[in-house]
Amino acid sequence: MRPPRLLAAVLLVLASSAPGPSGAPQEIDFTKAGAEGLEHLKALVRLDTSNPPGNESRAAAYLAETLRAAGLEPRILESEPGRGSLLVRYRGAGTKRPLLIMSHIDVVPVEREGWSVPPFDAIVKDGFLWGRGTLDDKGMAAAELETMLLLARNRVRLSRDVVFLAEADEEAGGAKGMDWLLEHHADLFDAELALNEGGRVIRSDGKPRYVAVQTTEKIYQDFTVVARGTAGHSSIPVGDNPIDRLVRALDRIGTLAFPPRLNPVTRAFFTGLVSALPPELSGCVGRLEDPQAGPRCFETLSAAPNFNAMLRTTCTPTILKAGYKENVIPSEARANLNCRILPGTDLDTFLAGLREGAADPKVEVIFARDPRPSPGPSSTDSPLYRAIETVARRVAPGIAVVPYMSPGGTDSQVLRQRGIAAYGLLPFPIEEEDLRTMHANDEKIAVDAFTWGTRMLYQVVLETAR
Repeated sequence: MRPPRLLAAVLLVLASSAPGPSGAPQEIDFTKAGAEGLEHLKALVRLDTSNPPGNESRAAAYLAETLRAAGLEPRILESEPGRGSLLVRYRGAGTKRPLLIMSHIDVVPVEREGWSVPPFDAIVKDGFLWGRGTLDDKGMAAAELETMLLLARNRVRLSRDVVFLAEADEEAGGAKGMDWLLEHHADLFDAELALNEGGRVIRSDGKPRYVAVQTTEKIYQDFTVVARGTAGHSSIPVGDNPIDRLVRALDRIGTLAFPPRLNPVTRAFFTGLVSALPPELSGCVGRLEDPQAGPRCFETLSAAPNFNAMLRTTCTPTILKAGYKENVIPSEARANLNCRILPGTDLDTFLAGLREGAADPKVEVIFARDPRPSPGPSSTDSPLYRAIETVARRVAPGIAVVPYMSPGGTDSQVLRQRGIAAYGLLPFPIEEEDLRTMHANDEKIAVDAFTWGTRMLYQVVLETAR
């Protein structure tokens, strides 16, 4: 592994201090804080909170015990036994409305046979901590925990409260997490600003290249595709097998062309990255709306999976269910189609397009759950966004800081619907290839990146709430 030049540079550039109880600066040892936070992350990874079934209360209990030892008063809020979220408040002067820092403590399940290390053992090797949740999203939870511990131990004076929320059930839609919390404990969400997952710090060759701050996200919508046919003995097929119908319908839907389209956030994202991208890409980002060069430039950028997902709607089959016995043709086969849809799309019209694409009267396409309205993006002119810009450029002078539309969905969306200015930033510098281990095998986070990100997160909180 390349020597951690990034971490060494940060230790020099980001020497930080916070006012203590007497107002005198209190020096923070971020090497020590990063090491402590990493131990907390290991402990959280070892608590299997795969959703389903979740069992997030075990992680919430660990966080609560650690916070109480620092003199804070955490609460565990359970939507049902075992499905716990944690909330704790560090009190500021109250002259400004609170800042909410949040992360989810459930994780997606694993296919253990595909991992090169046990996914819940939290093993450190080759400069990385390996394990489910290291990136999504227990790394954020551990860094936020460490931030709260630093605030409490140093009795830092702030203008606004800082509220740490570690929520359950994000990976399954939030019905037993954020949705339940907002319905039953709405008074706790008195924040002006929220910082969550969803953005990223991209690095290459050991150097941070740009900071992408999530200000909006694509519309997350699942569709159920159901094919029906004639059940019977597999030895006497009658040409009406619903599995065949389903496969053909999905294949036709897969050929639908979703055209690329810019919106204000993606336009600002690509424009702001001109200096951070390699020449073959930077020459295109300013020409996407050029009638002649635009089509070619869209295709050039679309070769990068992350950029492609930002430029167009995508639909992916994720679950297939059919049959119950080897020698029986079933009467029904169904699939889940997971779509990430560009904001501003009329979902009823979109559904009609999927049905037309399926092109089979015996194949039904319906919403898997009722669609939710898509709120507008959070402003780039807010104390939190400006704090991220300030801290990022203090850490890495000249780095590009750009608004970002995340392809993935987060709990920030429901906060924006309630008027809270929510932003996403996973503050750990990461290579594009490591980013793709989220929800995949061998998820991992670089140890030096975790320390870097913990320091950045603390400084962003301090800058926003000072």
